[in-house]
Amino acid sequence: MQLLLKMPQRLLFPMALLALLTVLEACRTASDLGNPCILVKKNPDGGSIPVSIKERELPDGGKDFISFGAAICENLVCVRDSAYPKNPDPNADALGYCSSACVANSGTCASANSADDSNPARRLTCRALLLDEQTLAAICSQDPVKCYQYFGGTTSPYFCARGTGL
Repeated sequence: MQLLLKMPQRLLFPMALLALLTVLEACRTASDLGNPCILVKKNPDGGSIPVSIKERELPDGGKDFISFGAAICENLVCVRDSAYPKNPDPNADALGYCSSACVANSGTCASANSADDSNPARRLTCRALLLDEQTLAAICSQDPVKCYQYFGGTTSPYFCARGTGL
């Protein structure tokens, strides 16, 4: 306290501002939402490490696609929305972007790149990517093993994604 009293008045405000900015930056939540990722699937040989999905394995026709187990993503969820550009090389790893589960009607999801939030083509919103809630709940209650195998154990169809899904 004595140090503060001896400090010239003109330095108190800049030092307090610097301390406040340091605290605010330390409290900022990092996110990987919207960052690039590779879509993955269960290892066909039964191993525990997922393998990448190739472009040739994705259906044509502009469908949303979600994969669970993408280690590069904080929430292990990689999404490819219906408008995502397809790589013409059928042997290339299929790319998407990191996502996470969200609450229906919660609006937008904050992207890792804040510039994406103001770009309508790149903005992430909370929308249904899987089956409707009732069908998903029915599948998961009837067969929890298949629910985990196909849907990563999630019981909600809502994830952060670009586009409208139409």
